[in-house]
Amino acid sequence: MSTSQLYLLPILIFCFLATQTQAHITVGEVINRIQENVTCEWNEETVDNLKSGQLDQKVTGIATTFMATLEVLKKAKAQNINLIITHEPTFYNHFDDKKALENDPVQQAKLKFIEENNLAIFRFHDHMHRTQPDGIRIVIVKRLNWEKYQEGENMVFNLPAITVKKLAKKLEQEFGNKAVRVVGEAKMKVDKVGVVPGAYGSYAQIAMLNQEDVDVVIVGETREWETVEYVRDAVEGGFKKALIVMGHADSEEDGMEYCKDWLKTFVSEVPIQFVPAGNPLWSP
Repeated sequence: MSTSQLYLLPILIFCFLATQTQAHITVGEVINRIQENVTCEWNEETVDNLKSGQLDQKVTGIATTFMATLEVLKKAKAQNINLIITHEPTFYNHFDDKKALENDPVQQAKLKFIEENNLAIFRFHDHMHRTQPDGIRIVIVKRLNWEKYQEGENMVFNLPAITVKKLAKKLEQEFGNKAVRVVGEAKMKVDKVGVVPGAYGSYAQIAMLNQEDVDVVIVGETREWETVEYVRDAVEGGFKKALIVMGHADSEEDGMEYCKDWLKTFVSEVPIQFVPAGNPLWSP
């Protein structure tokens, strides 16, 4: 063996050992760590489960996102990421039931991309809301800079007096969303605001609106024939009430960036990125 070969030998041995001992983690191990780090018991009946991929699949990278859209999946693949953790469904219904659209060309195209690129998709919804702190809720409070106005743990805020229109404009400007919608009197002054992000449904939204002295409730989304009509009748009946619909995506997406930072506290083997899906709604 020549001198140059002897010189290179330790380097080659080091490189070989490094590749043999390189840290890796599987999809199942990531899920197990999530289950170990939430502050609530893990329910068997939940939408929080694996939607595609295999538990023993080696993870090359993790993306957190509000919605695993086809665009998000393509961006993840481009970054050599094969595990996507999404807050909302991937297949167009709450339970990700693919049977209803099994012959639909849009769903088929999405499934084809997932399968061809060996992507694993895990939904993290129920337990993210149930763990403490709820990463979705605390982030929207920080985004609006309303911590000093908050009443304890409730999503109720005592703001300086502001008109409904100006409050809606503030949300529009903060989130860059031209599709904010309002029910109620534009010039009505409000100072006690309730926030119900996401799509908790009309009962939770109306209950928030009926908390003591709450003037206006900001929601992610609502059925137009439920909370919207309730508020319309409240206004007609002389009650000082208003509703601001800011969009589901804008009300919750920042929480999945928080989820990225949270995951990094107990998953260090692979890179973790936040890939925003964005708000799909726009106004002409």
